[in-house]
Amino acid sequence: MCGINGIIYKNSDPNLSEIFQMNKSIKHRGPDDEGFLNFKKTLLGHVRLSVLDLSKKGKQPMSNDGRFWIIFNGEIYNFIELKKILMDLGHKFFSNTDTEVILNAYKEWKDEAFKKFNGMWSLAILDKKLNKLIISRDRYGVKPCYYMNKNDKFIFSSEIKGIFASNSDIELDKNKIFLSSKIIEGSFTTKFKNINIIPPGILFEINLNNFKIKQNRWWKSLENIPDININFNKSKIELQNSLFDATNLRMISDVKIATSLSGGIDSSIIFSILNKLKIKNNNNQIDLNPFILNYKGNRTFDDAIELSQHYKKEPILINYQDRDINKISSKLSAIEITDPYFSQLELYKKQKDLGFKVSIDGHGADECLGGYLKDIEQFGLFYQNQIVDLYQTIINNFGKEGLNHSVERLGLVSKINGFKIDLNNLFRNNKVGNDYVDSEIIELNSEYLQEDLNELDNFNFPFQIMYLNSTYGHMQWLLNKWDKASMNSSIEIRSPYLDWRFFQYCLALPTEFKIKFGKTKFILREAFKKYLTKSINRGKSKQGLPLKNFEINEINLKFIQEIINQNDFKINSLWDGKKILNDFNNNEKRINKIQQIWSIIQHHLLIAGFEKRKKDSNNINLKNIDMKNNFNFLS
Repeated sequence: MCGINGIIYKNSDPNLSEIFQMNKSIKHRGPDDEGFLNFKKTLLGHVRLSVLDLSKKGKQPMSNDGRFWIIFNGEIYNFIELKKILMDLGHKFFSNTDTEVILNAYKEWKDEAFKKFNGMWSLAILDKKLNKLIISRDRYGVKPCYYMNKNDKFIFSSEIKGIFASNSDIELDKNKIFLSSKIIEGSFTTKFKNINIIPPGILFEINLNNFKIKQNRWWKSLENIPDININFNKSKIELQNSLFDATNLRMISDVKIATSLSGGIDSSIIFSILNKLKIKNNNNQIDLNPFILNYKGNRTFDDAIELSQHYKKEPILINYQDRDINKISSKLSAIEITDPYFSQLELYKKQKDLGFKVSIDGHGADECLGGYLKDIEQFGLFYQNQIVDLYQTIINNFGKEGLNHSVERLGLVSKINGFKIDLNNLFRNNKVGNDYVDSEIIELNSEYLQEDLNELDNFNFPFQIMYLNSTYGHMQWLLNKWDKASMNSSIEIRSPYLDWRFFQYCLALPTEFKIKFGKTKFILREAFKKYLTKSINRGKSKQGLPLKNFEINEINLKFIQEIINQNDFKINSLWDGKKILNDFNNNEKRINKIQQIWSIIQHHLLIAGFEKRKKDSNNINLKNIDMKNNFNFLS
């Protein structure tokens, strides 16, 4: 796991300081090494977190033939299998890295190589001969990649901070700042002008002669839906075997692996599988004393402790109490959203402090198995419409008397209304009101959304909802949030539920396998109940890690007053600083407007955090840079 940066200069010579500034701004993603490559008008930068092949042979940018050069962030879990295939095809290898496997795979299969990878990635490959650069992301967008395309430059980075650290002017977009982060990231954009996200399963091919960009959708989930056995027991066994295999693949590492445990069903299953596999494989790299986050209102803490004891492990406890409002700016800029999900930062900081670099965790099950309330509600609409259709069928064939007879005889509900469902409404960007910013409603939908909506007409509504939320909705936000939180402490997250074979299988499962007997993710629970404690098997509550809530108290009000009196806040062109100050000083107005004011302050603090990081990154002296050992030519 690492961080990547790149700049293509369209009408000026490359500025080496700029790529070093970008590397420094995301150094937390790769504290072990860094490098850069200068080719004509293109600069590539890389910071390395050493996980596989810890030697210098893993340094990037990397090439093994001088033509193709790669910068890579992620892991290819099936690289050993692919390496054997490529060796049989005549390719030579000079390292034990998955990065070199990607290089040779691309040389052999070009864009088709990505379909053979089981993993997570954002990467760029420079072809010096054809003078082009490709940028690719994994199927679901586990690893982020942001870009800014302007008249003078094309810039890309693993984080917004990387682009912010460049010499380009960056500013918030007033029409996007009050949209939900989930809408923003599900639309593959950001709250900043001209900064967007390369969509999952998409490859950018950039012609370095004329700077034109061609997009190739190398992965389309709707074309990779597996056949499902409608025998529940057989499907349950298939699901169980698939998750065991996905977890086993993610245990390959040359550094220590940790895991976290919430006491919820998803992390408890992964923890249990890891315990079984550690014994089977005699894997000494993984430490299964789980990290458990305790916080006010945690309903599953005792269940996590009980499961740890069941497997004879000593849990590592993190007591989370975030009361220091003065650190908000730094933390917001770490996770790059204005939603204060700070507890994740503490979880991975503790893992780093104890010498870990990898954590195998339980993200992604809700997104393919319908674990959220919003999913269940949408399923309810579907089933209610099905009953309406059934009633209409009876009326059409046997008349209203036939329906009345059936309802009375079987005790069915007598009156029921149907719903008109329009999938486009799910992605309508409703304007969030704020009295201090003059914004407009804009359309943000991805160009691939309409293509998918047309194809989704062939699927039932529950599948449509699960697919759209995982491709264009909540999951994109979730993955970006967890990536930033973990990589802020140089921790690589691996998620077995996001193995594409498992995820696609679960997406395709019938809804009645997912919701049954009052339980969510029913088939998953049934598949692994023998590995879990009774309390976890009985558990029905759903909770995520906490959001730091804003409290109106004397300390926080004083903090707000200090912020809104700062000159840079008052003169910001995005909001009416004078009106904010006047309303805040009016006790009656303050009560009604405090949440709107706080929302603006969060954006101000996010930018302030970025600015501080940029200032720290700009202290670059090229005389101190080793210009000879800045890339890796394997031979």
